[in-house]
Amino acid sequence: VLVWGTALWVGIDSSKIQLNRYKLDLACRPAVLSCLCVWLWFFVFPWYLWARHKIKTGRAVLKEETTNQELPPFKRFLRRYLPVTRRVAEWLLISLAVSKLGFEVFCLAESWRGKRAWAACKVQLAAKGETLDWESFIPPAVPDSKNIFAAPKMAEWFTKPKGKKTGVNGLASRLKYTNSIAEVLIAEVTVADAGALANRGVTATWLKFDDPSSRQQAIELIQDAAGPSVFGVLTNTGLFVGRSPDANRFKPAHLLLAVERATTPKDVSEFFRNQSGAAGALRIRPVGSNVFQVFTPVSTATEYLAWSDQFQDDFNLMSAALERPYARMKGKYRPPSAMPVQNFVDLRNVVQILAQRAKCFLLLGKPEEALKELTLLRSLCRLLEAAPTGKPMTLVGTMINVAVAGLYVDVLADGFRLHAWQEPQLTALQAQLDQINFAPFVVESVRSERAAILSPFEADVLTMFETSRVPGATLWQKFKNLKPPYPLKGFFYLNMVTVAELDQAAIESIDPIRKIVLPKKVIEVQRKVEAMRHHFPYTFFAAIAVPNFAKAWRTFAYNQTKVDEAQIACALERFSLAQGNYPEALNALIPKFIQKLPHDIIGGEPLKYRRKPDGKFLLYSVGWNETDDRGQPSSPPNDHGDWVWP
Repeated sequence: VLVWGTALWVGIDSSKIQLNRYKLDLACRPAVLSCLCVWLWFFVFPWYLWARHKIKTGRAVLKEETTNQELPPFKRFLRRYLPVTRRVAEWLLISLAVSKLGFEVFCLAESWRGKRAWAACKVQLAAKGETLDWESFIPPAVPDSKNIFAAPKMAEWFTKPKGKKTGVNGLASRLKYTNSIAEVLIAEVTVADAGALANRGVTATWLKFDDPSSRQQAIELIQDAAGPSVFGVLTNTGLFVGRSPDANRFKPAHLLLAVERATTPKDVSEFFRNQSGAAGALRIRPVGSNVFQVFTPVSTATEYLAWSDQFQDDFNLMSAALERPYARMKGKYRPPSAMPVQNFVDLRNVVQILAQRAKCFLLLGKPEEALKELTLLRSLCRLLEAAPTGKPMTLVGTMINVAVAGLYVDVLADGFRLHAWQEPQLTALQAQLDQINFAPFVVESVRSERAAILSPFEADVLTMFETSRVPGATLWQKFKNLKPPYPLKGFFYLNMVTVAELDQAAIESIDPIRKIVLPKKVIEVQRKVEAMRHHFPYTFFAAIAVPNFAKAWRTFAYNQTKVDEAQIACALERFSLAQGNYPEALNALIPKFIQKLPHDIIGGEPLKYRRKPDGKFLLYSVGWNETDDRGQPSSPPNDHGDWVWP
């Protein structure tokens, strides 16, 4: 108001006093002077007051009137063409001033709209029982005697050190498996054209490159050729066998792979992806134009257990600490950026070691020892769940918890394949699986992160642009506290509305009470997230703050499905041990072998089950496409196909 009001007065007043008749530095037409005042108010307005004073006091000198004949040639040239150039510059300056006026009016309107949109958004969230107040997410203090992180070594191991990006400390370096392992040829893959194989009527078993079931079959053929074996979790451990490769007379599997295009070693490696951790451990080497050899490190389970026994004292400390009921990291929780974070690197290394130890025990026919390792692995997840309050949760921590569950289920599946689990272990594993429900944690993590982003942003950043109001302040104090309106404030408010609404839509795509995920709603949210890049001023902050919900939600749904299927698989195995075969329907498991059957997290319908002619069973979810594909498996995170056990 001050700038535009004084600029208008300068234009009118300079016309009255005929400013452009005097020899002054900025003597120009009134409209131009007014525009200059808009853009350079701090310099132009004081200058005009000084020039006006000189004119009023008679100290200003008038411009001399001369004819073209009296001027030298160069000045005549300037007099002839300079007015045209000056007129263009004047109109350009006027256009810029008008543009600035339009921009400021637009920003003021957006500021008014954004502030009211944000107020309405908070009212709507409050009506749904949601809160954006970070204080409500700060966990209460707990006694050290009941806090896991107050136990010896736990804070040192599992709290990320301040000032370090990765959080690596002594434990992580000690857990690295450094034993040298010789690579062994485990398979020879012959690649052939799919159409040619079909036309020639090849009767030998051949695998399809794009078929997830063929990928699983390839891993099983390799393990059958190796004898009792399991793939390790870490890429540098490869395949574990019960005896040394020489004593076991390791024979490579011969695979026939049907493809529809030219194949490279990278393509063959891609074929084995997502299968028991095998992809990272395999080395593919071409032999000729259509034959590839598959190598992997091979070691014995006994050797790995002997190496990892050095950490037994550390595992005992963890087990003792996890008997405590609370998991609250010590540190400041205000502001949210200062909040302590779990040391994901150490936690990942520990659970991988435990998973590999469990696999080795299963390979050696020691299911009770394998159960102990899995029980500790599962208990460590309480560090990620902030037991028992679940506050505050982070989406990264929740997704790592989901990934650990996938590793847990992978070990269970190896135990089923090796026929290692017995009734006592199956009962205990089933009880552990029954307690795994990620839906509340996923929802709570979005709420916590939303409050951690928006609450301090509103309290600290946007208040910088607001005039502080002090009760009983004097006129001078009010003047000192006065702040000019920030033109982009409205866009910040509208960005906050976008973040809050997208997070809320992601929350509402999960029903934690019914334990259901709605893929269609997730896909709709993801489309809105992807469309944000086309609305830059309204989404520049939201594009940074909003995560990739589609990928995270699909991974969560897939691993939760595997957990639920594993629970049913335990009950089916117990039924088989008692009855000699699998039941015709899942209802036969109730109530002796399972109290309640988990439903399909996609849609809430019962999981699909049928007994196969070979005596085995088929158990699956309809998957992300919400369509029953009759048990045709998919490789996650594929949108098509069913999620089949194992």
